[in-house]
Amino acid sequence: MRKYQRFFKLMALPLIAISTFVYAMFQGGFVSWFLFYSTSLVLLTTLIYALVPIGNVEVSRKVSAERLVSGEDLRITITLSRRNPFPFFFFIVEDVIPEDWKLKNKHINSKQILYPSFDRNLVYSYTIRQPKRGEYQFSKVRIRTSDLFGLFNKEKVVSVKTEVVVYPSFQELNDWDVYNENEAEAYITSQRIIEDVTSVAGSREYVPGDRLTSIDWKVTARINKLMTKEFEEYLGQRFLIALDCSIKDKGDALVFEKAVELATSFTVHSYKQHYHLGLLSIGKDVSRYQIHYGENHQASMLEHLAKLNFHLGNVFDFVFVNEINKITSDTILVIVTTRITDAMVENVRRLKKKRVQTAFCFVTGSRKLTSYEQSKLALITKLNVPYYVIGKNSFQVDLQGGEAVAQES
Repeated sequence: MRKYQRFFKLMALPLIAISTFVYAMFQGGFVSWFLFYSTSLVLLTTLIYALVPIGNVEVSRKVSAERLVSGEDLRITITLSRRNPFPFFFFIVEDVIPEDWKLKNKHINSKQILYPSFDRNLVYSYTIRQPKRGEYQFSKVRIRTSDLFGLFNKEKVVSVKTEVVVYPSFQELNDWDVYNENEAEAYITSQRIIEDVTSVAGSREYVPGDRLTSIDWKVTARINKLMTKEFEEYLGQRFLIALDCSIKDKGDALVFEKAVELATSFTVHSYKQHYHLGLLSIGKDVSRYQIHYGENHQASMLEHLAKLNFHLGNVFDFVFVNEINKITSDTILVIVTTRITDAMVENVRRLKKKRVQTAFCFVTGSRKLTSYEQSKLALITKLNVPYYVIGKNSFQVDLQGGEAVAQES
C-alpha cells in the first residue's frame, strides 16, 4: 500500500474538487458555492506545494569549539540559505546527531521548526549540555516540509561535515606517593635540562614542539637540515601509562570512562611537572607513544585518549606479555585497568623480576570489591607492588588511600 500511497493522495484532490462542485451545482445558493471556491483555493495551494520542490539549499554548521573538554557546553548554529524564496508554511530542520553521541548524551534536541515565509536566510541554534568524551562526526542536516494537511511530505538531506573532539576531563594530582618519591629528583632534572646547555649528548633532527633555544646551529649549517641538541637522560623522571581498554561487558563502560579520565590526569600532571611520559593503550588496537616530553607530545596523547573506545573481551593480558620485554628498568610503569585476572598478576610478577617499578591502579565503580578481586590484590601486595583502588572518591583521595581504600570497600 505504501507504493500507491502517493497515487491515492493525488487522486483525493480532484475527487474532493469534483464532489464540492457537484454539491454546488445541485444544491445551489451562496453557501454551497462558497464551499466550492474555498475548497478549490485550498486544493490549488496544496497542489502547488506538491509540485514545487524544496530547491537548492546551502547549509552551514558552526560550532562554538572544535576541541573542548568534557563538561563544557557545545553551542551549534545552523544556517540555511535558500535560492528559491517560495513561501513554504514551515521547515522542520534537524541536525542529524551521530548515534554514538546519542548513546553517551541524553536529551539532545537538535530539531527546530522554522517559518521561512519569503526569507532566504534562516538561522537556528541549539546547545549540547556537557558532552561526553569522544570523537564525533556531524555529517548531514535534514530538512522536511509538507502542505497544510500533511498529504505531501518533502525531505531534503544536505551533507555538511563537521568534526568535534571532546577531550576527557581530568583531576589534579598533587600528593601521590609515586610522584612524591621522584619529585625532588625530577625538579632538579628539569632545571638542568633547561639551564645546563653544556650537557649535550648529541644532535637529532628537529621535531615540532622542541625548544628553539635547543637548536644546534653548527650542525644545522653543516648538513643543511634543522637539528636540535639532545641532552642527557636522567633517571627518575620516565613514566609509562599502560591502559587496559578491555572490559567484561557494556555495563563497565562508565568505569572505563573513569579509567580514561585517570590516564588523562596522569598525562596532564606529568606535563606540568616536566616528567617524561609515554602511553601504551591495549584494546582492539594497540597504540604506543614513546616516553618523551613536549607540548605536542602531550597533545597527541590527549587526542588519542579522547578518541579511545573500549573493547569487549580480554586482549590486554596476551598483548602486554610481549610489551614487558620493551620496558626498561629505569621506567616507572603505571597500570590502569578495570579488571583483575590471574594473567595480570603474573605479568606484574614478571615486571617485578625485571626490577621495573610498578604501580597498579584498579578502577572500579561504587560497588564493593569481590573476594576474588581482594585475593588478587593481596597477591600483588605480596610482590611489594603498591596498588590503588579508584572508586567513588576523587582521584587524589583514592591515590593517597591506597590499600586502605580497598579495605574500607
